[in-house]
Amino acid sequence: MRRIIIPLLLLLGVSLHLSAQTPKDIMKEPISVAMFHATYAFHIPGLDTKVLYGVSHNVGGGFTYKTESGLLFTFDANYIYGPKVKGDRVEILGEGITTEVGEIIGSAGNFVLLELNQRGLHLQAEVGKLFPLGPNPNSGFFVQAGLGYLSNRIRIDYQQALLNAPLPVDKDYRFGYDRLRGGPAAHFEAGYLLLNDTRLLNLSVALEVTYARTRDLRDYDFRVFTNPETGVMEPVGRINPKNRYNNLYYGIRITWSIPVYERKPQEFYYD
Repeated sequence: MRRIIIPLLLLLGVSLHLSAQTPKDIMKEPISVAMFHATYAFHIPGLDTKVLYGVSHNVGGGFTYKTESGLLFTFDANYIYGPKVKGDRVEILGEGITTEVGEIIGSAGNFVLLELNQRGLHLQAEVGKLFPLGPNPNSGFFVQAGLGYLSNRIRIDYQQALLNAPLPVDKDYRFGYDRLRGGPAAHFEAGYLLLNDTRLLNLSVALEVTYARTRDLRDYDFRVFTNPETGVMEPVGRINPKNRYNNLYYGIRITWSIPVYERKPQEFYYD
């Protein structure tokens, strides 16, 4: 990760230095500009992702450097949140720690209210191209593609109750049920970028798709199920390190940017 972040920070510093040396009018001529941004995306899952998760939200930030020729260099760090994990509680947590209807009984003998949802992380570096079209030569349609890293897991949350902790999934035990997976990811997006001289109305809207080839990052799966042939409860046990999963997310992304550049001095005319 350090090998990616340090060169990008150096590139950002150089871009700021160059833009400060050559102030230009963003509304009239192409310029080199660095942009810090905040971003939100709505994703629909596909392939193996949709087996376990529903739709998800993606929020994060990063920066982009645009050259005078329209090349784009982007780095993003995004947090994935999904409100739904598919399947019933018994399927998700196993038979060994739940009742027949998937409830967990706490240490005080009362039911514990559990919330199961998706969490994840997506880091990526991209290269793209801007095709000028619109109110100025620094706005237009763009395409970007890049590589990065993506992980996802089941987040097990519960309401803290005095003397009624759900011991089977409490503290570090929950890691045996979260099915944490991660791996390399490829990303592609196409959309429209709008830049202007107000530094407030600078945004982009894009359609995107992300594919990740992930593997299990936990050594054990604590879930227990009844073997239909023997009628005996058996644990899932050690994870096969050769298992691979095809993760797919596609949707729409909205990005708000703060460009950093030195404006060209305004000209004044006197009679």
